Amino acid sequence: MRLKQIKLAGFKSFVDPTLVPFPTPMTCVVGPNGCGKSNVIDAVRWVLGESSAKNLRGDAMTDVIFNGSSQRKPVSQASVELVFENTQGRISGSMADRSEISIKRVVTRDAQSLYFLNGSKCRRRDITDIFLGTGLGPRSYSIIEQGMISRLIESRPQELRVFIEEAAGISRYKERRKETETRITHTRDNLERLNDVREELGKNIEKLRRQAQTAERYKELKAAERRLKAELTGLRWYRYNEQLQQAEQQLKAHEVELLQFEQQDSGTFAQLTAAKTQLAELRGQLSDTQQRFYTSGTQIAALEQQLLHQRRRSQELADEKRLLELDVQHQLDNQQRELEQIAEFEALLLEQAPTLELLDEQVAELQEQLQQAEDAASMARQAQRQFEQQLYQLRNQHSQLQSGLEHKRQLRQRLTADVAQLESSDLPARQQQLVNAAAELEQSLQLQQHQLAAAEQACAFTEQELQQLQVQQQQAQLTLKQHELELAMCDKQSRQLDSQLAAMASESRLLDSLQVRAPWQTAALAVLQQLNQALRVSQWPTTIPAQGLWCDASTSEAILPSNSTLPRPPALAALPTLASQVDGACPDSFQFVLCTDDVTLRQQLQAPWTLVTQQGYWLSRDSVMVAPQDVSLQRLQLQQQQTQLQTQQQSLRTQIEQVQPQLQAVELQLQKRSAELTQQRQQLQTCAQQCQHTRTELRLLTQQQEQLAQQAQQTQSRLQQLSDELNLLTAQIEQGELQLELLAEQLESHNERSQQQQADEQHASQLLTERRARVQSLNAQLQQARLEQVSLERQLDAARLHEQKTRQALARLDEKRAQLASQQELLSDIDPEQLEEMQALLLMRDQAELQRIELEQQIQTLDGQIRTLEQGQQGLLSMRAQKQKLLENLRLDAEGCRVRAANMLELLREMQVNFAELLPTLALDADEAQMQQQVEKVSDALSKLGPINLAAIDEFTQQSERKSYLDAQHDDLTAALDTLETAIRKIDRETRQKFKTTFDEVNQGLQTLFPKVFGGGSAYLDLTDDDLLETGVTIMARPPGKKNSTIHLLSGGEKALTALSLVFSIFRLNPAPFCMLDEVDAPLDDANVGRFCNLVREMSDSVQFIYISHNKIAMEMAAQLMGVTMQEPGVSRVVAVDVEDAVKMAQA
Repeated sequence: MRLKQIKLAGFKSFVDPTLVPFPTPMTCVVGPNGCGKSNVIDAVRWVLGESSAKNLRGDAMTDVIFNGSSQRKPVSQASVELVFENTQGRISGSMADRSEISIKRVVTRDAQSLYFLNGSKCRRRDITDIFLGTGLGPRSYSIIEQGMISRLIESRPQELRVFIEEAAGISRYKERRKETETRITHTRDNLERLNDVREELGKNIEKLRRQAQTAERYKELKAAERRLKAELTGLRWYRYNEQLQQAEQQLKAHEVELLQFEQQDSGTFAQLTAAKTQLAELRGQLSDTQQRFYTSGTQIAALEQQLLHQRRRSQELADEKRLLELDVQHQLDNQQRELEQIAEFEALLLEQAPTLELLDEQVAELQEQLQQAEDAASMARQAQRQFEQQLYQLRNQHSQLQSGLEHKRQLRQRLTADVAQLESSDLPARQQQLVNAAAELEQSLQLQQHQLAAAEQACAFTEQELQQLQVQQQQAQLTLKQHELELAMCDKQSRQLDSQLAAMASESRLLDSLQVRAPWQTAALAVLQQLNQALRVSQWPTTIPAQGLWCDASTSEAILPSNSTLPRPPALAALPTLASQVDGACPDSFQFVLCTDDVTLRQQLQAPWTLVTQQGYWLSRDSVMVAPQDVSLQRLQLQQQQTQLQTQQQSLRTQIEQVQPQLQAVELQLQKRSAELTQQRQQLQTCAQQCQHTRTELRLLTQQQEQLAQQAQQTQSRLQQLSDELNLLTAQIEQGELQLELLAEQLESHNERSQQQQADEQHASQLLTERRARVQSLNAQLQQARLEQVSLERQLDAARLHEQKTRQALARLDEKRAQLASQQELLSDIDPEQLEEMQALLLMRDQAELQRIELEQQIQTLDGQIRTLEQGQQGLLSMRAQKQKLLENLRLDAEGCRVRAANMLELLREMQVNFAELLPTLALDADEAQMQQQVEKVSDALSKLGPINLAAIDEFTQQSERKSYLDAQHDDLTAALDTLETAIRKIDRETRQKFKTTFDEVNQGLQTLFPKVFGGGSAYLDLTDDDLLETGVTIMARPPGKKNSTIHLLSGGEKALTALSLVFSIFRLNPAPFCMLDEVDAPLDDANVGRFCNLVREMSDSVQFIYISHNKIAMEMAAQLMGVTMQEPGVSRVVAVDVEDAVKMAQA
């Protein structure tokens, strides 16, 4: 299996659809920095299921979508498709028979991610499941990106374990184990819920059993109650029907009387209607007359108001005209004063014009002089700053040289002291002491390990014995508790039997003297009971009831057979007699009683022969007797049960006495073994602590020994380095002293020049200050003059504006005066036509008043006639209402009888009683109260039964079936739980075996490959714990000539080679289909790059390599060069070069 090609579209910088083929086993991706090479590896990691945007160098998953450039717009989605060749069939499952497999992932701007397998939509888990155990995955060892080399070496033990698990192919086992644990958890939860349901269901079933028995009794009583209620309801219907017929006869007579009252009321109503019509016409005429009267009055008032308004308006116009004349005179005076002010302001402005021109000329001259002075001062300041800067630099150089010389002198002194100290050190002696101490600790550690192993073996043996004793103790305690519980139940039953037998002490002892066989004891009691309360029946019931329908158990009422003298029929000769079921003497009457459970044989009976059943039914041809349901029925059973219980009690007491000594002995032995186990565990813990302490001391001594060796090597190299530095510092000190003397001379020269420059600058600054003060004074005078000029101009403009407003106001006043004059002329005379109209309106109002008085008198007369007619009509209506009320009462009574009768019929229909069949059987003269008492008596019997659950019988059957179903489910879940736990143990066993085998092989491969890569040295893997399911993995590497104590002390190149050694060791054991390397050769020099290339070339026979590199040696190794360019900013493109074809072309 190998990666055939990658199809990218819209992924990061690959905006255009791009095809990246990999035809050879070794492909090198090259290109400048930032062109998008690493995006190819990110695409593969993303398709394989990477869900962390951080691992794809982004903040969100949508960051992988092309976000636009300076010349292109963003795209809406990104897609990457990987095409694999599966000719070797490394992928198992449903894809094993496919020669080519396509995996595609698409993400849109709304963060929706889709996966496709061979063009079909699938889940992310389906993709990861395909590559489980193959070494491929988003974070597997087959993809090594930038910086992952150092992270791999410096990773935690649990993180390094993941690579070993992937190489071992147990990642699929971990997934299966996780799923199995989830199923176990769900199964246990379901089992707990099922136990709760079963327990609750058991309680409900017991309750339903009692309710079902009560429901049967309820049905019997309910049938009797229904019959009595039907008869009572039919009787009530008959009596309600008679009352209804009487009410209908009375109703017809009263309806005739009501019809006569209605005819009289019709005549009175016609007269009243005519009078009201005439009254309405008169009131209409009165309304018209009043309208004319009110209209005339309104018009008269309007004309009077108009005349009054004209007089008032004329007076107002005269007053307004006088005020207007005064206002015109005032405006003329103001206009004269404003003209005089305008002339004064114009004269003042002409006087100030020459002064302003003179000040402008002086200010311009002084500003020119000021500019020249400022230029001179600026040049002086610039020169001064240059001198100060040069002076500052010289002083800094002087100070730095002095401090440098002082530091170098001190450093020379320290180096001299270090050389002396290193030459006099005693490192060889300390190394020899550490070697001796390490040998002693090794011997002590071996001895302690032997002691620890012996203690562990003894502890395990004691724990096994202790577990066996605990099991024996639990079994003995359980047996003892069971015997004690059975004995207590026996005692309780014995006490109950004693109390029942004591209560029977006063009964007849005839039955005690008989020894009746078990099935026929009840039958014997039925025959022996008294017969003086039996009743004779004339008709045999169709069925024999099960619970005393024909017999009251509390009174022992029974049915006696009739006397007959017929001989015994031959058909019954084969039946045994009751006397044959009694051991010993028995009454003579038992010889004529036949034992059978077939009640149909009663038709063959003849006196004095009878039949008796095991249930206690004593039958003749036309009668039956039932045994009473009291304590006396159980006397024989109770005596036999008491005998059995006494025997069982004696047996249980014997067993308890035998078990108790065994239990005491087991408890004593258990206490002894527990004490021994505690002591052995303490010894084991002490040995383990001593062993651990010895290991720690040995590890510390080893580290100290290694550190001393490194320190000795470093000391030697440090001595040589210090000697070289000391010679160099001496030469630098001599050169610095010469430079210091030269800088001191330059500093003195610059100090003199700086003083001269400061004097020149002070003179220029003083001259500049004087000219600035003069310019400021002239500017102030000029500003004051201009302010005064502006003020005068504003006052002049205001005066002119006010004079213009005054002229406009005078024009408006003249116009208003003319309007007032014209209004006065219009109001001076009153119109004669208005006076004539006033006289006509007054005459019309008087005529309307006279007509209104006449109409009101006619209306009063007609109102009296109407009141008389209404009083007569009211009397008729009162008599009619009384008759209607009486009729309504009769109708209500009749309707009440009809409704009650209908209700009775409805009740009968609800009770499903045929009324036509019930009516002939009714006793019409029966007492309704007595029948009601019978119904209430049956109802009381029903109420004493308490709450009834009529569905209890069906529910009891259903719940029993459900209980059986749940019990079967409980058994299935228990079996499934055992199966899952067995699967977990099997997975753990296989995981331990595969992990241990893979770890040993990878460790062996690392120990072989590391010296080959480094040219020597050693490396190995180690486990952090003894539990192979949870232990972490650490790596230790020592290059040639080094004895480092930890992997973190290696250089970057050494860490890279170590990581590559580990990865390639895994690849040799479980080669992934391909390996992608992203600039892993960056920290390596040319020699190590050559070793890396040789190793990759060697492994390319079984693994496809795709790597990114900037190294020329690595590029030369590849059979195919894949170039990534970014000619258009922000957009990556691929250019492929076949190295062999290129070489052939160059040679040609």
